Amino acid sequence: MTRLYRRWPSHVMVGSLLVSPVTQVQASGYHFGSQSVAAQGSAHANGAEAADPSTIFYNPAGLTRLKGTQVTSGLTILLPDGDYEDKGSTDVFGNPLSGDAGEFLPDAAAAPNFYISHEINDRVTIGLGIFTPFGAKLDYKEDWAGRYAIQSASLETVTFNPSIGFRFNEHHSIGFGVSAQYIKSVQRGAADVKGASRQLAGQFVDANYQDTRNAASPILGPIVGGIAGVPVPEEIRSCNGVADRDGFVDCVASNFADNVQGDGYFRVKGDDWGFGWNIGYLWEPTESTRFGVSYRSRIKHTLEGESKWSFADVQGGVPSPDISLKGGRRILGIYVPPASALQQLFDEDNWVNPGDFAATRLHPNSRAKTAVDTPEMLSFNVFHQLNNRVALMADLTFTRHSRLDEVRIGIDQVAGYPYFNGVTEGDLNVEQDWKDTYKISLGMNYQYSDDLLLRSGVAYDRSPVNSPQLRHPAFPDADRYWLSLGANYRMTPDTSVDLAYSYVQFSSGKMDYQDGCSPAGWAPGVGGLYQDSGVRCTGNGGNFRGEYETRIHFIGLALNHRF
Repeated sequence: MTRLYRRWPSHVMVGSLLVSPVTQVQASGYHFGSQSVAAQGSAHANGAEAADPSTIFYNPAGLTRLKGTQVTSGLTILLPDGDYEDKGSTDVFGNPLSGDAGEFLPDAAAAPNFYISHEINDRVTIGLGIFTPFGAKLDYKEDWAGRYAIQSASLETVTFNPSIGFRFNEHHSIGFGVSAQYIKSVQRGAADVKGASRQLAGQFVDANYQDTRNAASPILGPIVGGIAGVPVPEEIRSCNGVADRDGFVDCVASNFADNVQGDGYFRVKGDDWGFGWNIGYLWEPTESTRFGVSYRSRIKHTLEGESKWSFADVQGGVPSPDISLKGGRRILGIYVPPASALQQLFDEDNWVNPGDFAATRLHPNSRAKTAVDTPEMLSFNVFHQLNNRVALMADLTFTRHSRLDEVRIGIDQVAGYPYFNGVTEGDLNVEQDWKDTYKISLGMNYQYSDDLLLRSGVAYDRSPVNSPQLRHPAFPDADRYWLSLGANYRMTPDTSVDLAYSYVQFSSGKMDYQDGCSPAGWAPGVGGLYQDSGVRCTGNGGNFRGEYETRIHFIGLALNHRF
């Protein structure tokens, strides 16, 4: 009956970890856009510069250029701004969905990082980085048009990356690191109880078509009602004029579903530790020119946690789908169900709250699991000191986002739970089919004075989303363009501060996502929504159409010290 998706923690000085929400739309996929304030100032073009210990993230071979013991601790503030315009979203039955998305991005967020390096001797340098490579934070209004896809999502990560750099000679260095990464995900979505009620009512009417048609008849209906001792409800009688079977079934089902108000809610959360590695190489053909290449491995995660359902906001009453019309008798050749069953079907006092039915017969709280592989990255970078004032740099990074074909959350079955008609909960699945991406950055340093270094850079970062049909409201990603400015000011011979500002503009993100499930828990088949296809899933169905416009301001501040 619902869907979902992803927030995170990190470090602020030597040992304290804080949780800080960061919006999903910062860098390719769900990468966070900045791991270093110095790097941010050049739009992350400085992978071969090795200006401070943050080279641990970009190219660990750069550690060999750092003398003594150095520390950098940074904080990046994000000020996102996003707009969403709905273009005709519909539920599984094609009914229009309305509702403003609201301020679905946080007003502000903060992402800290911390790096330290220590020179063992003139050949070996070690270091440690603590940073937040991935994250997301989305929080739509509860009644927005895409609520049956997602209402809120957060992804939190923190990575500990001890590293070592080894210098072979004045021209060649390598670096290697291992990563321990913690990831936590929480998602929440709405459950289309009205849609499920309509599906189950239609299933019942289709299975008992002739009996329901007789009850709708102006001639036979009063007789049936008299036997039951309760008049046939208007929900059935008003459909007598619908001649074809499919239309009649849909008419009765829709009438009963109109009695239902309010949505259910679904939440799933999980966490996991994963491990990976990274390696880098730095070639320095001259004192002023450096070429680098680095690789960061994927990290496999299996997030395990729990799924919870709530139907407290659902109101209204419908006949219980458990009613059986068997065991009746024939009168003048016409089958008449048992009076007790007709009383359950016709008498509003015997109807059930569909939320209560969903909680007790459809959706128990249970364990959940999902696999997430963070993608590997391959970077090529160059740095050239043009003269005593100007340095030029560039970076090209490829990311293997194609590993993300789908986001699938497996929901465990609960032993002994009385699933209605044996319809156990299937997986919750979001199709993505992401493509591999690249980011290209160009940057420049300008030594304004002995104490002040100015930075600038531009970048193009391609989105992994393949098409509007694969853009889900949990992943409203699009191509983005970076413009960055930065500065390093040396306060003392051993202490400096870095400042950086970046403006990131996203291309328009058009969405036309079709959910392949339905509120009753099965994928629609050739028999239509009122017939159980036998394919189990968790979702709401529906078509989510809209367009995103997003931009983000990054403001970074870092303190650097050399011992």
